[in-house]
Amino acid sequence: MTETLDLIPLAPDEVTLGVNEPAWLADLRRAGLSVYRGQGLPTVRVEAWKYTSLAGLRKIDHVRDDGTLGLSDWGGRGALDLPDAHTVTLVNGRPVGVPDALPVGVRVASLAHLLETEPDLLTPYLGRGADLSDTPMGALNAALMADGLVVLVAPGVALDRPLHMISVTEAPDHARHIHPRHLVVLGAGADATLVESRVTAPGAAPTLTNMVTDMVVGERARLRHLSLANGGAEAVDLGLTTVTVGAEAAYDAFTLTLGGRLVRHEGCVRLAGAGAETRLRGAYGVREAQHVDTTLRVDHAVADTTSDQVFKGVVDAGGRGVFQGKTLVRRDAQRSDGGQLHKALVLSRDAEVYTKPELEIYADDVKCGHGATVGELDADQLFYLMARGITEADARALLVEAFLDDVVEAVPEGALRDAFLDAVRAWQARRHAVTWQA
Repeated sequence: MTETLDLIPLAPDEVTLGVNEPAWLADLRRAGLSVYRGQGLPTVRVEAWKYTSLAGLRKIDHVRDDGTLGLSDWGGRGALDLPDAHTVTLVNGRPVGVPDALPVGVRVASLAHLLETEPDLLTPYLGRGADLSDTPMGALNAALMADGLVVLVAPGVALDRPLHMISVTEAPDHARHIHPRHLVVLGAGADATLVESRVTAPGAAPTLTNMVTDMVVGERARLRHLSLANGGAEAVDLGLTTVTVGAEAAYDAFTLTLGGRLVRHEGCVRLAGAGAETRLRGAYGVREAQHVDTTLRVDHAVADTTSDQVFKGVVDAGGRGVFQGKTLVRRDAQRSDGGQLHKALVLSRDAEVYTKPELEIYADDVKCGHGATVGELDADQLFYLMARGITEADARALLVEAFLDDVVEAVPEGALRDAFLDAVRAWQARRHAVTWQA
């Protein structure tokens, strides 16, 4: 039986419908609220959440964001520096304008606007990516989503520059909970790069962001999805991304998590067409009082599909890192190729790392494997650097940076990779109060 405390005051007694919302959306909201009220906040008794506790949320009197806050003078702190990208800024999940000068066939719009004016455009996609009963926080998002970003790329169209989505969380007066909903759809043969920066405005009260992103990658399309989570010290950032990849299509993702008090990103990728592939890469840096959880599920639903997961983490004193990666190969998914690797570096005896790799295979003609390692800095490498006159602090910083830089190389060369490397170095400077320069 669900404890009363598990429900905390996040869900209202009933859902509130927007102006002119269609019947299918009303049904989705009611179904989401029903699932959440039946299950409540996930607890560590739930297998998928066994290493991540949300119990602290019960102690905070969050109010639901009402959408009245504007963008404060946050100064771009913590976001990636990408001046040549198409940029859209969101405040508590609500777009503040949309980019202009987009290529013909590319549409970027507010979810709330499309739900009011063209809801039929979203009917085939919104809420189709995950079973609500398996994702209670996703169910709560379905009930309470108010706005977000919709990106639609027509068949055969290539987005000329990356689209940079800067999500700023604002809570100047009171703890808030927000539930952004994003949708990205690439038509057959389309090509796009989506970049996210999730940051917190200075002086923010405690915040809970419960974000869901639905993505559809059409046949022969290619989507590169890169994100930086760099929230404030009182930010709780929960995210669920569902991706459906069509035949001969590719979804490549990179996630860098450096900020936030509690960050949990759950990715569910379904390889739905022959020749579909996904490469999931990521890195995280955790300091004291921080908790970062990466939970991935790749579903090889048909034959001749490929997946590869590589994540690295650095956990400093008092921090906790979690990696859960699952590869599912269904009975008819013959000739599937699935790889998974997680490496973590612990910098203190009171740092914690939990890793749970899983393979669930029902086909007999497959090539799948996984690996996981957790260790300390290499003493020989540290000695080698110090023997050449480098201080111990700088030597440690060099080794940590090299460990993370290796996986950051998954980011395409140029301004994108430089921006992510700069974020890693800024984290290093905050962690050690020293900056090593080549």
